[in-house]
Amino acid sequence: MSILRLDGEGFVRVALSAVVLTIVTACAGHPPTVVGPPPIPPRHGELVIDVVYPRDSAFITARDSNFIFGSVGNGAAQLVINGDDVRVEPNGSFLAWLPVPGMPGDSVGTYRLTAALGGQEVREEHTVRLPRSPEPLTTDSVVLDPATATPRGAWWVREREVVPIGVRASPGARVRLLLPDSSELELREVTTRSSNSNANWVFGQVPTNAGSATASGIYRGELIAYGGIGRGLGSPELPPLSADLSGVPTYCAPPQQERSEVVADTFTALPDSTAEPSVIEVVEVDQDTAAVDADSTRDIPEHTMPLNCAVLEVVLNDDTVRTPLPLDLWVAQNGATTAELREEPSNIGSDGFIVGRAAPGATTLWMWKDGVRVRVTGRRNGAVRVVLDGRTEAWVALDELAPLPGVRLPARARVGTVRFKGLPDRVEARVEVSHPVPYQVEVDDRRISLILYGAYSSTDWLRYGPEEEFVRIARWEQVDSERYVLHVDLAGRPWGYRVKYVGGGLLLEIRKAPRLDSRAPLSGLVVAVDAGHPPAGATGPTRLYEGDANLAIAFRLKRLLEAEGVRAIMTRTDRGQVRLYDRTYIAELLDAHVLVSIHNNALPDGVDPFANHGTSVYYFHPQSQDLAQALQRGLLDWMGLPDLGYGRSSLALARPTWMPAALTEGAFMMIPAQEAGLRDPDYQEAYARGVVEGLRAFVLGRME
Repeated sequence: MSILRLDGEGFVRVALSAVVLTIVTACAGHPPTVVGPPPIPPRHGELVIDVVYPRDSAFITARDSNFIFGSVGNGAAQLVINGDDVRVEPNGSFLAWLPVPGMPGDSVGTYRLTAALGGQEVREEHTVRLPRSPEPLTTDSVVLDPATATPRGAWWVREREVVPIGVRASPGARVRLLLPDSSELELREVTTRSSNSNANWVFGQVPTNAGSATASGIYRGELIAYGGIGRGLGSPELPPLSADLSGVPTYCAPPQQERSEVVADTFTALPDSTAEPSVIEVVEVDQDTAAVDADSTRDIPEHTMPLNCAVLEVVLNDDTVRTPLPLDLWVAQNGATTAELREEPSNIGSDGFIVGRAAPGATTLWMWKDGVRVRVTGRRNGAVRVVLDGRTEAWVALDELAPLPGVRLPARARVGTVRFKGLPDRVEARVEVSHPVPYQVEVDDRRISLILYGAYSSTDWLRYGPEEEFVRIARWEQVDSERYVLHVDLAGRPWGYRVKYVGGGLLLEIRKAPRLDSRAPLSGLVVAVDAGHPPAGATGPTRLYEGDANLAIAFRLKRLLEAEGVRAIMTRTDRGQVRLYDRTYIAELLDAHVLVSIHNNALPDGVDPFANHGTSVYYFHPQSQDLAQALQRGLLDWMGLPDLGYGRSSLALARPTWMPAALTEGAFMMIPAQEAGLRDPDYQEAYARGVVEGLRAFVLGRME
């Protein structure tokens, strides 16, 4: 008989016997009964304070409240952090949600921990580095926060293009941008409403607005670019792809500012976080809006400003403050530059794609193979703008573009004959294209559409070849003068697709569903099982490393799948590192039918772990949505944790196009009860069985 209880933190737990019972009953065809991880086993070790996160002297991004977790070695100990009693679990682990130590304006905070057991007491001081506090804004004296001045770095724009300008300064002030040609731009103050500062969009806590509109101290304006600024004025002929300004401070950096500003787009790690586990736990920082440390520039005379720079001026009563806008701006003089897309070698491996985005720092929208040619029309630091057609532009990374000096692209590519060829596992569509243009593939149930940008139709011939039952009908349309679309209606849902340029044309491969049997739905499938991490990965309060937990679950999943007649491919079989994109390469090279990447989660700074934890699954392409949904249901049944929902996210392990792919986040490493469960072989088995159940439901759903 299983015994349920609800502990003080709201986590439902079940006796270990219930987990074992679940496995036995499910194997007999009964629904699982697991309602959470097993009880945390007791530990009676030496009294030692071990803070896992945040690491000593580490930088944290939260300024208000944050989590701290680790272990004191003994479940009978008592723990106090900065005067607050903190719950200690039976194995000595702890997780606390506390105010970030330090006063406003401090750059360093200190956690003071005291652990006691009987007559023994252990103390430890744990320091963290804090984010820069916003400059206090007052209405009785003028204040300008130079770290908030945007844009910053190196930009290339078209003539008369709109450049957004912003800065934070005293409410109610007059704010102007003084330009090198003696003209000026007035910035207007934006009104705001108070909101829930602890809200986050990722884990389900949505911001709420309250109160009346108030002066924000945030000023914005739109500059129409007619001439350069800074180095863009001094060297106006410098084209966007000829200059590598990575790590070079802008000529217009404010006086006294530290000369360590990075103008290229950068990435900042989320320590021990799996918010983006398939991209080595990183979150992209848009340098257009990122703040940098800077000293106040009050009362700087005009004659000390760098030549050719635009200057932000704030006037309040009889007081004036100025600071240069930290921007080098070039205005294109000679039209577009031609370049070729080429994937840059990376220490995380190659996925064979160049990523296109709708804006710098935005999510993945396009995925192209090497060789596509584009026109470059702008740049913002490390992001380059390219033209797809007359109404569509994209942004790609600077290091994935190779200039083609002297090459001018035709206005449009010619699209000629389309030929189909049926193979046992796929259909090939070969499209004649005069030169490699950007493309996009859209999947909508039983239709797959190939969009060619900057192309026009000369498709007199559309040949099906020998009879192929999987292709019902194909047609093309010219939606406007620069966009050609090939629609292929299919007899069933496509299992996946691939696109590449070969032999003077484009090859679109449409993958058919494998042969499936409702009596043994998984038999005969090839499933790539990816044990997420290393590198990177989260660590729990008792230092269980996520990569080790993932590997243990993956081995159990492999065994269960092979018992179902599956050929299971492991992308990692030991504790060694496997590069990120080598994992997807292995799956495609071995022609896997499905890819499942096993992970366990953590949270970024500033998110309350007691309100935001549970199970979630992520996909990227539409043809993988039903896989993610089925896996989520299976994991919820078998692991018994709160439902964080499944969703779409631009994760590398979810982005393959040749097969349905999903990334699972079964439990949270930082939650003591869940970390303890992930150490338990029976709970690892429950995770694996949840994945098997989800895969079975996915395959049966595809057979309907």
